[in-house]
Amino acid sequence: MSTVALFAAEGAEARALRRALGLDEALEGPKPVFRGQVGPHEVLLVETGVGKVAAASAVTYAQARFNPRWSLWAGVAGGLNPSLHSLDVLVAHDAVQWDVDITAFGRQPGELATGERFVRADIELSTRIYRAALELGFPVHWGRVASGDRFLAHPADAARLRQLFAADAVEMEGAAALWTAKDLALPMALVRTISDGADDDAHESFELFLEQASERLAQLVLKVLQ
Repeated sequence: MSTVALFAAEGAEARALRRALGLDEALEGPKPVFRGQVGPHEVLLVETGVGKVAAASAVTYAQARFNPRWSLWAGVAGGLNPSLHSLDVLVAHDAVQWDVDITAFGRQPGELATGERFVRADIELSTRIYRAALELGFPVHWGRVASGDRFLAHPADAARLRQLFAADAVEMEGAAALWTAKDLALPMALVRTISDGADDDAHESFELFLEQASERLAQLVLKVLQ
């Protein structure tokens, strides 16, 4: 039986995944961790908290304690690509830490001190998730996510991010999670549900959107595990 680690930053996302997967056993630790069996997998769900520091520490903790075979980060993202719409699913082929700026030292925007700029997700795992989304009939896209310590509220900032990195969506954890997983040799995929299109107003109620997005993510994760 293989061990799979799921990561979710928001409490609503974690609760939806717990309900869908029937994860009831809570494990002691510095982070909320729930465990159960889904199909042939032992599944661990880690509620991480928001931001790149929380992401990196959660991935490190899960790998050190449980040594999962593969992992998946589920969450929401703001649309930058005009073709994306609310509740569309984005499977990331890579991510960039957009708010890293060491250009004064000869780096490109978003380039880490390691020389990496676009950190790749595990392609085999990501392809499985993409195909599962198609089978479920979800609108699904391949894309690039740009991670930072905040969502972008100003259209001009969003347009600049799209121009600099060809990013399709913006969120707060993906690049740090992928970079840490890569460093630990843990295969990881990033799946995002789009909160709004690049040219649209935000959803009327973020709480309602988060509930709908989390249910969609939960269905997708369940499909992949089974």
